[in-house]
Amino acid sequence: MAEITNEMILQAIKELAEQLKNHAEETNQRFEQTNHQLTEINERLSQVEQKIVQMDKQLTDVANGQKILVEELFENKKELKRVKNVLNIY
Repeated sequence: MAEITNEMILQAIKELAEQLKNHAEETNQRFEQTNHQLTEINERLSQVEQKIVQMDKQLTDVANGQKILVEELFENKKELKRVKNVLNIY
């Protein structure tokens, strides 16, 4: 009877060890998938960050261009006013 009990215990230990091994393999696969997904997400975030930097530069260029146009418009208006004043004198 003791031999049967020992055999049953040994079989249960083997089954548990196999289950643990399978569980560890499954967990590792899930970890690898998650790690791969995180890598892809990081790459996408990096691309988005680069696009944001590029857009920021473009917006700065547009703002600088608008500033130059406003300054030129102001100068043109001053010149027109000066010409009108000169023409009104004569």
